[in-house]
Amino acid sequence: MHSIYEKSECEFIEKKSRFIGLLYHVKDIKSIESKLEETKTLYPGANHYVYAYILDDHTQKASDDGEPQRTAGYPVLDVLNKNHLSDVLAIVIRYFGGIKLGAGGLIRAYSTTIANTIKKATFIKKVTSYYCSLETTYDHLGDIEKIVRNQTKLENVDYGQTIKFYFYLYNDQFEKVKDTLFHYNGYEDKLSIIEKKLVYAKVPD
Repeated sequence: MHSIYEKSECEFIEKKSRFIGLLYHVKDIKSIESKLEETKTLYPGANHYVYAYILDDHTQKASDDGEPQRTAGYPVLDVLNKNHLSDVLAIVIRYFGGIKLGAGGLIRAYSTTIANTIKKATFIKKVTSYYCSLETTYDHLGDIEKIVRNQTKLENVDYGQTIKFYFYLYNDQFEKVKDTLFHYNGYEDKLSIIEKKLVYAKVPD
């Protein structure tokens, strides 16, 4: 399952009409409505604000926003589905250039605009996140701290009679890092999972 990291934008010109493609990572209908309102403020005076979105609960919607039926929003939605995107909002703004494109031309223009916008995007994917704690002694601190800082997303370190590290791991990183830490921690399993959940993250393939 993939989505978009931050914002992606791309412009496409077809017979003097200006198409601006925007992609956003969104979580719910409220965030979609907010982005649509924001777009109309940032890009005022456009003839059409076509959009499509897909949410993780399989909710999908497309709007032609005044363009002929199924020539704008649905082609955009089709491109999102073909790229296996979710929790994503696509908006294509059109400033009419005075030349009509016809149904086929509109479908190509909207599809091309959002396809090009996707090509410029940075992707995130849904992974299992493990929020962990690890306890160690000062005897093992050097090796353990190096591993934690280099191979996990470190959040905090508590220095007391023992040292506790708090960090995040994703997907198959977990078993590999757990085994490495076990080896360098005097063969004592002091790693605990505090929370496990599905999240979007930029992680290595």
